[in-house]
Amino acid sequence: MWSFFSEARVRWLGVLWCALIIGGLFAARWVRVLPSVGIVGLFLTSIVYAWQAGPRAERRPLGAVLSLGLVWGLHLATGLLHTSPTDPALWQDLLLESPFLLLPVAFWLLPTWRPAHVRFLWLLLLGCCLVAAAGSTINYLLHQEAVEEIYLHSKVMPTTPDHIRFSLLVSMAVVAGLELLASGTLGRTLWRLVLAGVVGLFLFQHLLAVRSGLVTLYGAGVLWLGWLGWHYGRWRQVLQVTALAAALASGSLLCFPTLQNRITNTREDAGQLASVESANNYSVTARYYSYQVAYAVIGEHPLLGVSKVKLDAAMADQYSYMYPAIEQEHYLLPHNQFIFNLAAYGWLGLAVFLLAFYYPLWWALRTRNVLLGLVYAIVSASFLVEYTLETQIGVVTGLFFLLLAALPVTPEQPVAEPSRRSPQAQPATAA
Repeated sequence: MWSFFSEARVRWLGVLWCALIIGGLFAARWVRVLPSVGIVGLFLTSIVYAWQAGPRAERRPLGAVLSLGLVWGLHLATGLLHTSPTDPALWQDLLLESPFLLLPVAFWLLPTWRPAHVRFLWLLLLGCCLVAAAGSTINYLLHQEAVEEIYLHSKVMPTTPDHIRFSLLVSMAVVAGLELLASGTLGRTLWRLVLAGVVGLFLFQHLLAVRSGLVTLYGAGVLWLGWLGWHYGRWRQVLQVTALAAALASGSLLCFPTLQNRITNTREDAGQLASVESANNYSVTARYYSYQVAYAVIGEHPLLGVSKVKLDAAMADQYSYMYPAIEQEHYLLPHNQFIFNLAAYGWLGLAVFLLAFYYPLWWALRTRNVLLGLVYAIVSASFLVEYTLETQIGVVTGLFFLLLAALPVTPEQPVAEPSRRSPQAQPATAA
C-alpha cells in the first residue's frame, strides 16, 4: 500500500484532487460537497506521502503557506471567547473555514510540482470559466429582455457559481491566461486557443457587468501590463494589449445592454444614499448603511470584536435601533472583508488576519512571483466590496488559487515561439 504513494503517483493524485476542487466550484450548485471532497483528498494524500517519505520528503518555506492557518485559529479563538464550545454555530463556522487549516498543510507537504501539472490546472480553470460563461450567455440570449430588465433593479444574470465568485474566477482565469501566453511554454495551437479564451472571458466579464469583477479585471490587468513592461521591457506588447483591451471595452460599452443598464442602475443607486428607505431596494445604498451599522458595533467592541458567530445578532440590534426604516429581511452584514473582520474580531483580530493572510504576498514580492501577486490583487479588491472568505465557495476561491499560484515548480525551458507577436519573456511564476 505504502509503495503506491510514490512521488510520481502523489503528484498525479495532487493534480486529480485539485482538478476536483476546481471543477467542484462550478458544479457545487448540484453537488455541493465536491470542493470539500477534493480538499480532504488532497490533505490526506499529503499526510500519507509525508509519513511514508519521512525525512526525505520535500518541504516548502514554512511560513510562506502555513501562516494562512492562523486565519482558522482566529475563528477558533474568537468563537471560544464569545460563545460556548458546544455552540453548533461555532463548529459550523470552523468547518466552513477548515480549508485554511487543511490546504496550507497539504501544499506544504506535497512534493514539488511539475510545470505541466500546474499549467493544466490553470487551463482547467480557463476552460471551466469558458463553459460556464457560454451557458450564462445562452441563457441571456434566450431571455434577453427579462435579463436586461433585472439589471435596472440591482440584479444580474444567473451564473454558476454565484455572480460575485464567478466574476472573480473569470478575472483569475484571464490573468492566468495572460501569464501562460507570455510564458513561452505553449505550442502554437494551444497558444491561439488560450488567446481566444482570454479574449472571450474579457468580453463576457463586460456582458456579466458585475462591478467587483470589472474592478478586479482592470486592476490586475494594469498590474500585469506594468510588470511586463517594467521588468521585461516588452513595451511593444504592452501597447498592443492595451489597444486591444481598449477596443474590446469600448465595443462592449456600445453593444452590451447589460453593461449599459448596470451603469444606469449604479448612478441611480448612488443617488439614493441619503434615503434610508432606499436600502430596501438598492444594493449600493444597502451596503452603505451596513457599513454605518458595522462601525457602531466596532465602536462598542473595538479591541476583540463580537466574533463571527455573534455578529449577525449584534448587527440586527444596531439596525433596529439606528435605522428602523430598513426592513429586517434587508439587513446586511458589512460587504467588506476588512470591516467584517474588524467588527467580528476587533483591531487585535484584524491585525492577526492581515499578518496571517498577507505574509505569502511579502514572500511573493521577494521571489518575484507575479501570478501570486496578481491573484492577491484580485482577492484583495474583492475584499473591498464583499466578505469573500465567509462562504464555502468564497473560501475556496480566495484561498486555493493563492496556494496554486504559490507552488514552486521545477524549471522548464520555453517551447518554440508561437508567433512573432507573442511575448518572448519567461515570467518567474509557476504557470
